[in-house]
Amino acid sequence: MSTIAAKPAKRLRLRTSGGLKPLLCYLICFALPLMWQYAGLFLVYPFKLANTAPAIADTLVKLLPLHLAPLEAAAAEAALPTASDPALWQAALTLRDDHWRLFVAICFLLAWAVTLIIQLWWRMRHSKAINAAKLSRRAKRTYRLNMVLIMAVNAMTALIVWLCGVQHIFGRTLWDYLVYFPAYGLNVLAAMVCFRLAAPPAISGKHAFFKRL
Repeated sequence: MSTIAAKPAKRLRLRTSGGLKPLLCYLICFALPLMWQYAGLFLVYPFKLANTAPAIADTLVKLLPLHLAPLEAAAAEAALPTASDPALWQAALTLRDDHWRLFVAICFLLAWAVTLIIQLWWRMRHSKAINAAKLSRRAKRTYRLNMVLIMAVNAMTALIVWLCGVQHIFGRTLWDYLVYFPAYGLNVLAAMVCFRLAAPPAISGKHAFFKRL
């Protein structure tokens, strides 16, 4: 009577890296806010919002306690002339546009960078495959706390853009709101998607709270 040799059980393989899909998730999600803000400031602004910028350099000079010579010089250059020469007025308005777009871009990039750093720091802290059940529970708690922090950072930055400039724009239109604010919401959405879909393998799974791509 012949016997059939039992096949050795396959060794359980533990994933230690996320692979290409999580990386693509990060690239797509965090590229969208950048693309939106770039399109708003460099494609939409010149055609829809040119010459509408507030005097952001002058506003910052008044708000900041420090006397910064370059900022004061920029405010002086962008001051509207007393003469009625159209060329002088256009030059001042163009400088205001440049200063304003630079301010909006810096504010957005700071919020974007902080959002990405918070998300990546969370990912690094939950990548070790030790006591996965406990790690997963802790990851859920810290995920919610970090999302609150990310929303607060983006809301505060958007509020700064509003208080320092947008509220002073005369005759604001829908284009102003579309150019200056949705990118902050996209930052929050990008972080949320990456939390849930690009979590480390140690805490993610097909039917888990953190999905595995």
